[in-house]
Amino acid sequence: MTITGRIPGKPGLWEVRWDAGRIDSVTAVDPWRGDKRADTHGRWITPGLFDLQLNGIGGINYTSAEITVDQLARADGLIRACGVTRYCPTLITCGLETACAVLDVFNTAWERGAIPGAWGIHLEGPWISPEDGFRGVHRLEFVRDPDVGVLERLHERARGRIRLLTVAPERPGAEELIRHAAGRGIVVCLGHTSASPSDIATAIRAGARMSTHLFNGCARLVDRHRNPIFSQLSEDGLYAGFIADGHHIPFSTLRIGLRAKGMERSVLVSDIAFLSGLADGEYEMEGNTVELRAGGLWVKGSWMLSGAARTLDRDVELLARESEPGIEQALLMATRNPAAAAGDPGWADLVPGRGGPVAVFSWDGDRLGLEERLGF
Repeated sequence: MTITGRIPGKPGLWEVRWDAGRIDSVTAVDPWRGDKRADTHGRWITPGLFDLQLNGIGGINYTSAEITVDQLARADGLIRACGVTRYCPTLITCGLETACAVLDVFNTAWERGAIPGAWGIHLEGPWISPEDGFRGVHRLEFVRDPDVGVLERLHERARGRIRLLTVAPERPGAEELIRHAAGRGIVVCLGHTSASPSDIATAIRAGARMSTHLFNGCARLVDRHRNPIFSQLSEDGLYAGFIADGHHIPFSTLRIGLRAKGMERSVLVSDIAFLSGLADGEYEMEGNTVELRAGGLWVKGSWMLSGAARTLDRDVELLARESEPGIEQALLMATRNPAAAAGDPGWADLVPGRGGPVAVFSWDGDRLGLEERLGF
């Protein structure tokens, strides 16, 4: 079959021929001829979306010791149905026994081919700030100081599949942990942190590459000048993850973040909680009663969000409605940029011989739809 449309990051119109389970050719065709509407509307041919941070979906919790291979397979199907073709299941702060039990189930799922979209594990904690606000909804009793030995135990248990690690660089032992993890090929992210500018600079020198959901995992009141948000925005050595679900960051604030970091170093992450996809209502989560409503998830009776509820395709849609950045940049922030941040920029290239996945999205200026699924 032949698909004609735009490819994010490439000017003009392209024709992609898919044959025998792979891309046969990618050919430039007539330019848009100045049609401004055509620059933003129509088909967009992509490798699918790449989500570096999601905690579960459809009631399936990645940080549950009771999780099963069948549940992981079902979650994988729900995620890929949204056009997310590569993702990092994220384990939040928990006890060591729970983490090991979950990793064992993931290993079995990978060996059975049950989770083809899963790229690797993202450990979000337990080496984060214990302070209220910065800690978010992570449970204080499981927060601990960085420990290279524990990381090695978990990485071995995961059979080398830990790909991302979120850590607070101000914690004792963090510099050693960051240096060790980076040396093992793990992408180290800074998050849930009250770090000083010097802590952040030290972490970058040690090998940190990214900020986890910047503007979030932060206390409501911080110093107006010396704070971990500005410090990370100002560091060109860090990619920045942003949750663009309309609840975590006001769009006026997000625009500032995108301008400061630059579009090429900005990454969209969903950070969806396991309640994503369920009916609105009240649920129990991490020892709290939470309210799922209007595409958001709040700890009942508070301002605090408890993860997100909108999948990455819906975040792209919301952001694409804004004149800045628009559809093309929103797609790049969910395809090319996360691949680059993860150290695998070639994943996003649509070239002859690629065996998939290829996801074709439709965009009418308001709604993003998954039109074609090839190779997944």
